[in-house]
Amino acid sequence: MTVFRGILMTWPGRIFALALVGLIAGGAVFVSRANAPAAKTELRTQAVTKGSVIQSVAVSGSVAAMNQTKMSFKSTGKISEIYVSVGQQVIAGQALAKLDTTDLETALAQAQANLVSAQNNYNRTASTTSDAQKALNQARQQAAQDLATAQAALNKLTTNYVSAKSSFTSFTDNANGGISSFQDSLGTIQSQVDTLIAEMSRIVGGGDTGDLRSALNAISGANSPALQNARANSVTLLSPALADYLSARSALLSVVADFDYALAAGNDTTSIASSFQLAQTNYSIATSRLTNALDTTSAVLGTVQTAVTTAQASLNTQSTKTLHDPFDQWRADLATLYTLVGAQQQNVSTVKLKISQATSYVSTMNDAIGGSIATATQNVSATAQRGQQSIDSAQTSLNSKPYDLTNSQASVDNAASAVQTAQANLDNAVVTAPSSGVVASIASQVGETAANPFMVLANTTSLVLHGTIGESDVAKVKLGLVANVAVDAVSTAGRMTGRVTSLDPVATIQSGVPVYGIDVTIDLPNSQVKPGMTGTATVIIASRQNVLTVPNLAIRTTNGRRYLQILKDGEAVDTDVVFGISNDTTTEVISGVAEGDLAVLPAARATATARPGAGGGGFGGGGPVIVGR
Repeated sequence: MTVFRGILMTWPGRIFALALVGLIAGGAVFVSRANAPAAKTELRTQAVTKGSVIQSVAVSGSVAAMNQTKMSFKSTGKISEIYVSVGQQVIAGQALAKLDTTDLETALAQAQANLVSAQNNYNRTASTTSDAQKALNQARQQAAQDLATAQAALNKLTTNYVSAKSSFTSFTDNANGGISSFQDSLGTIQSQVDTLIAEMSRIVGGGDTGDLRSALNAISGANSPALQNARANSVTLLSPALADYLSARSALLSVVADFDYALAAGNDTTSIASSFQLAQTNYSIATSRLTNALDTTSAVLGTVQTAVTTAQASLNTQSTKTLHDPFDQWRADLATLYTLVGAQQQNVSTVKLKISQATSYVSTMNDAIGGSIATATQNVSATAQRGQQSIDSAQTSLNSKPYDLTNSQASVDNAASAVQTAQANLDNAVVTAPSSGVVASIASQVGETAANPFMVLANTTSLVLHGTIGESDVAKVKLGLVANVAVDAVSTAGRMTGRVTSLDPVATIQSGVPVYGIDVTIDLPNSQVKPGMTGTATVIIASRQNVLTVPNLAIRTTNGRRYLQILKDGEAVDTDVVFGISNDTTTEVISGVAEGDLAVLPAARATATARPGAGGGGFGGGGPVIVGR
């Protein structure tokens, strides 16, 4: 104790004592704090609320006209007048600039003088060739008339020949059918006569000599031998004659077919003419034989008709007409027989007429085949040749004239074309605006040769914001998406709407970075917005209204899992949710939480500060305290 007091009496001893006291006091404080319970950390939260989430892509760029028209003079020359200036609004048809027309006017005057000279030369050429042209026209007309006459004659002969062939075939077919009908009728007549004889013989007695007997005798007389002979003649005389006639007809038509073939092929028909004459002779012989056989066979019709008439008279006498059944039936049968016989008499007359007419058509065919058609055909060719020779002679005369009318006309046409060109060049010395717009640039000045193009007009009625987007955004943007457009230079007046109308399919490298050009066409451009101004288009990719939202800061990610921490009973509970679209600050929540739930935000970043009232180091000093921002 004495030693300790001795030490305190010196300055080093005193300092050591003070340090020891401070150390003991600090240790007591440290032990006190270490044994105290830890303070509870306060959590930051934000409620899940309903709102809107708009996902967009910003496009920065400049305003440009939708389209531009490059103006050029159609003629070359120096500019004498420029009527507009850059930035000036023009309307369709307004004059923009004019070339110096001195040389153009001189060229037009010279072209007009050349046209007058060429026209005078053409008039002289035309006057010397008019007579030759008239002669050529007359030769053509006469040749056409002569050829038409020759062709008409040939056509008439050909028509008559074709008609004769058709009529001959038709009439001979009708005659054949009529003869066959006549032959068939003989059997019918025979049957009716036999029936009448049988019926009448049954009633009329052998000794009856009155009118009934007279009627029976008349019919019996027609039957034998006249009707029987006629039927025999039909078989032995008429049928062979008809067969010969048809054979001769076929031979005649065969020669006609040979002639038609040779005529169509353009072959010589001389030998066919002699063949036709021989066939015609055989046909005439066969026709005569057939007519005689027909007359002989058909003579019975008159006999039968007389017998029928006699029998009808006997049945209609004063003594017999009061008799009825079966006499009425006899009278009816006699009337039918009379009609049948009369029809066949008319049939035979018609057949003979057809045969006679067919013979006349044979004569017409003989004339044609004998040379008339061949001669007319040759005459058509000869007439055409003579007409062409006349035309060629007149054409040669026309071609022999000293001046060529065609060349003169070509000279006139060329001179006229030159005048049109010179006039067009003069007219085109003034350029007018094709549509309304604004003068964007002028490349040439007065006195300079006009550049091509010398002026550019911008169509300011339709504006577009042209910019670029990166490769991370290009897949999100589609044509037709709506955008909000803001132009910096005109403040709120420059806020407009538009749509994406163009997107480059291939990237362009700018400063080593791939970018894609994009155009946003402005719907209704503000009149204060001009081409060249800068602006921004916010292209809306997706939009959700009145949905649950949380700040992006509240979303946590662990091993690829995205979730929220929700404050429940004072504790942060990991909660799985389904997220929707998001933007730079907010994300849509589709399910997993409800409106009003408190989402736990990450702890605020901490900074080290000195504890208030604490000393800086040494005994009694405190450590740094973490304060949330």
